[in-house]
Amino acid sequence: MILMICFERVRELREEHEITQKELGKLLGVDHSTYGSWERGRDLFPLERLIILANFYQVSLDYITNLTKEKNYPDLAQTINKDLLKKRMREIRIENNYTQVAIADVINTSHSTISAYEKGTVKPSLLYLYQLSKLFHVSIDYLLGRTNTKHLQKEEILL
Repeated sequence: MILMICFERVRELREEHEITQKELGKLLGVDHSTYGSWERGRDLFPLERLIILANFYQVSLDYITNLTKEKNYPDLAQTINKDLLKKRMREIRIENNYTQVAIADVINTSHSTISAYEKGTVKPSLLYLYQLSKLFHVSIDYLLGRTNTKHLQKEEILL
């Protein structure tokens, strides 16, 4: 389950860096109780806030979400590349012979949502990116245009 996987790493990183939830809440522009609910897995981190956190710790989203043991990629960018995001989501789907309807069924969302993600009119949620990454063994950071490292190594993927 993404909530437990994702937030175990976030807590570990915070404790490793000896930072309080209050300090991280301030960094992310939220109250410490909001940050605490994200870290405990009661609520899902917004993608933009998790990217800020990943940049702060200098780790990839793949590491934070426990998709890999590798902390970072040599070419990791700090921001989302919106053009690459929509292009890569579509390419990954097509490379794996999925229609928008088929991927919507697998991910448990609507065809129109997948279409909006691929057109770039709606930014995908962290949960959607995580599910896509697990399904196709592809890096979340790659999908977001933050790295050119496309595939997660199968022996690296943590369950």
